[in-house]
Amino acid sequence: MAEIKLEGMAFFSHHGYYAHEQIRGGNYLVDVTMETDFDRAAMGDDLHQTVNYEIVYQVCADIMDQPVRLIETVVYRIAHELKKKFPEVAQIKVVVHKLSLELGGPVHSAQVTYIL
Repeated sequence: MAEIKLEGMAFFSHHGYYAHEQIRGGNYLVDVTMETDFDRAAMGDDLHQTVNYEIVYQVCADIMDQPVRLIETVVYRIAHELKKKFPEVAQIKVVVHKLSLELGGPVHSAQVTYIL
């Protein structure tokens, strides 16, 4: 088994529980780690035997473009959509970092991790 990662995919999205978060929007980072066996892809130098980064990015972009209240919903949707696209992947880990927080003091980010 091996890991394929896309880290730090940056998005501006309108997720948030509160109306002002949904209106103003905020900055997010998304990390995806996929555990898979890519031996056949490596030996045959064949993209169709492994995870296509463009598809991973597009799934994340599409879901990040759909406003929801919770980033828990976002990680869940990304993981399950990626599993549909890549059923051969053994494990998918999605982390969403919400960078724009209004909590009354300095906080770098809030993050939610989901493993499927």
